[in-house]
Amino acid sequence: MPTTASTSRSNRHSRGSTFSDTSAIANAAGPPEITGNTTTNTAAVANANANASKTKVKATVLYEDADADADELEPLVDLTQPIPLHSKKTDRKQKRREKKEAKRASTVPPRRMLDLPYELLYSIITFVEPRELFVLCRVNKTLQHLILSQEHLITRDIIAWRYPSLSKCFRLPVLAKDLDENAHRALNEAYGDALSPRRVNANYKHVQPPDPSLVCFCYTCRLRWIFLCVVVDFAHWQDDLDSGVQIPTIPRGADPEWNKKLVAKHAQVVVKALHSQLWYVRLLQAHLTSITRSIQRNSANQGNRRSRFRMTAADVASGTDAFLDRSGPPTADFPYNRDNYDLLEAFMPSRSWIKDDQKWVYVPADQHEQDLARLERQRQDAPPSTAAVSQTTPGVSVSRSMIF
Repeated sequence: MPTTASTSRSNRHSRGSTFSDTSAIANAAGPPEITGNTTTNTAAVANANANASKTKVKATVLYEDADADADELEPLVDLTQPIPLHSKKTDRKQKRREKKEAKRASTVPPRRMLDLPYELLYSIITFVEPRELFVLCRVNKTLQHLILSQEHLITRDIIAWRYPSLSKCFRLPVLAKDLDENAHRALNEAYGDALSPRRVNANYKHVQPPDPSLVCFCYTCRLRWIFLCVVVDFAHWQDDLDSGVQIPTIPRGADPEWNKKLVAKHAQVVVKALHSQLWYVRLLQAHLTSITRSIQRNSANQGNRRSRFRMTAADVASGTDAFLDRSGPPTADFPYNRDNYDLLEAFMPSRSWIKDDQKWVYVPADQHEQDLARLERQRQDAPPSTAAVSQTTPGVSVSRSMIF
């Protein structure tokens, strides 16, 4: 068999070791003494040679065994792992690094609308038009929850900035569920008779009568309901009025099916406004748009020389009712039917112009409470025989036929 590289290296190493060992022994023995005893010197040399031979054989065997064990060893596998660093100094460095990263992240400008601070985001929402609030509610659930949870505050700021005058003219009627037992009793005794002279909304074809089980049917609340229904109906016919298309006329005593569906649809919008402030400000925005379109339409008519509110292009672009606070014609002209829509411009009931003070005076917000207090006084001052005209159970709503 051919010898391997390891074997040849071992042989060379063994020969080198033999010579070195022999030299060491020879040096240790020293040079032979020159004496007359030749026999003694010869024996010493022979012993030295024998010891050198034994050392050579023993060294050779040791190196050959080491090479044999090296060939039988398996290859080494690196199983070392990094030692985890855990010390107070390392923890302090890590905390300082995290603090720097957090500070750097806070200085990064926001990438979307929801990343803005709450105060800035709230201010942006209050500057949005009411109809755009409904669009924002459809963007995502987070923005929708923000708007609906702060609905009262948002609409309050929008009304104070955009519609301070319109909100005083078109107040919401009080819900029937919010009335106490005494109020129900006073209202039933006052308006329970179908022949009551205080009946309203009996012959209006463009307004649906209010539901007594839904809203309070005192005189003030019924007027508020009628005014809100007129707002929706007047906004519905603005396109036809701008294009010059005649609004369908309903003959006396007739009530077509299309009109019933239309007034019922408009009543549903008013019901939504009773339960949601977003819908309420949306009605105010729609009526302001109807007023501006009506003034522009009648101003373009050269034959219409009636006095009207002074309105500029900046007033229209502002989206507010500030120009309606100026002096102008009376605004309480009620449209008893749709034929009056052609000449109707600024319909803002519940207010009157005081010439001496040069300002508009509005019906107080507590007019509903005043009506209930007056009815309660009448009920207490009436004789027992007339006070029990109505047999309706207190707190239970009466049918519509009993009121209208």
